[in-house]
Amino acid sequence: MRTLKLTIAYDGTRYAGWQVQPGSKPTIQGVLQDALRRILGERVSVLGSGRTDAGVHAVGQVAHLRTRASMAPERLFLALNHLLPPDIAVRDVREAPEQFHAQFDAVSKRYRYRLVNGPIVLPFERPYVQQIRAPLNARLMQREAAVLRGRHDMAPFQRTGRPVRDTRRTISDISVRRQACLPSDIRGGQGSLITIEIEADGFLYMMVRIIVGTLINIGRGYRPPGTIARILRTRDKRLVGPTAPARGLMLLQVRY
Repeated sequence: MRTLKLTIAYDGTRYAGWQVQPGSKPTIQGVLQDALRRILGERVSVLGSGRTDAGVHAVGQVAHLRTRASMAPERLFLALNHLLPPDIAVRDVREAPEQFHAQFDAVSKRYRYRLVNGPIVLPFERPYVQQIRAPLNARLMQREAAVLRGRHDMAPFQRTGRPVRDTRRTISDISVRRQACLPSDIRGGQGSLITIEIEADGFLYMMVRIIVGTLINIGRGYRPPGTIARILRTRDKRLVGPTAPARGLMLLQVRY
């Protein structure tokens, strides 16, 4: 039995998330498993580093599968990308140690959330950003975000529904950056792009999107400076913001 490691990119717009589930809407895992069954002639389970939710995108999702087939990784790479739909691409296929596990061996994951802060969103960007028309104080958002670095009980930033024994997580890096949406010579009043990146040793259900929603509330002046520290101190879920839409979120990288 061989173990293969896959690195996958996908546009999550039309999918019900990563994990196979009942219903008519396709999932990333389901489409990959169907393609592999046709190529390898056997049913395989493709286990990802985590279950991205409906509408969430990825450029660096990692998964593994175990197979008895002898097809070389290079051939499987070509066959998969020939068969998969245009919104899923396999970036890499390689042999892995037999016991490699994409989820349990992961050391950290890095996510990016993109916000357009301005009156319009360019049409080709709309499926991949959240728009906030009102001005956002990105510098204040960065100062508040920095409070999250380190190990904390992140339970207030979790959507209920998935029981977790330990809600402590270590955030090794978090940043909020503002930049122009387009170069200055073709810019035309569409505002700016705010990018929020977070890397941690693990994430609770909806954790990134709730952090983003909380930072937006702070950036708009709905919550005062010091809100993040107060949430961590009191664990009061009433202080967190709404869950940001899935379309702005992308899984960038999984480290091992």
